[in-house]
Amino acid sequence: SDWRQLPVMTDVIQAGGVLWRGIVVWDKTASARAPHTGYFRHQAEYIVWGSTGMLEKVPGGPFPGVITERVKPAEKLHMTGKPVRVMDELVRPLADNARVLDPFMGSGTTALPVLARGGSFTGIEL
Repeated sequence: SDWRQLPVMTDVIQAGGVLWRGIVVWDKTASARAPHTGYFRHQAEYIVWGSTGMLEKVPGGPFPGVITERVKPAEKLHMTGKPVRVMDELVRPLADNARVLDPFMGSGTTALPVLARGGSFTGIEL
């Protein structure tokens, strides 16, 4: 989410019984929109992440806390679509059989790397 939803997102996952583990930044680079002259570019989105229990140890890591990937409008299937490479990076710390919930599923790009690794995916889109 962008900076406006960050406080409520951290509260919501904790209220839902999820252990808040941190925030990862997606740097959309200069491909992100700039509102207008005199403002900072909206080039970062914040991924609030957590778990409902202990995380299994996986090879690799520590993983980067900033993922840099351009927005490619031609590849977006949803208004707020995320590049599959961003989602690939976000699931790297998870075990191959992980269960992932995406409460803002959009076009389902989170599901692709999860299912490719043998995990299970639940997505919600309002």
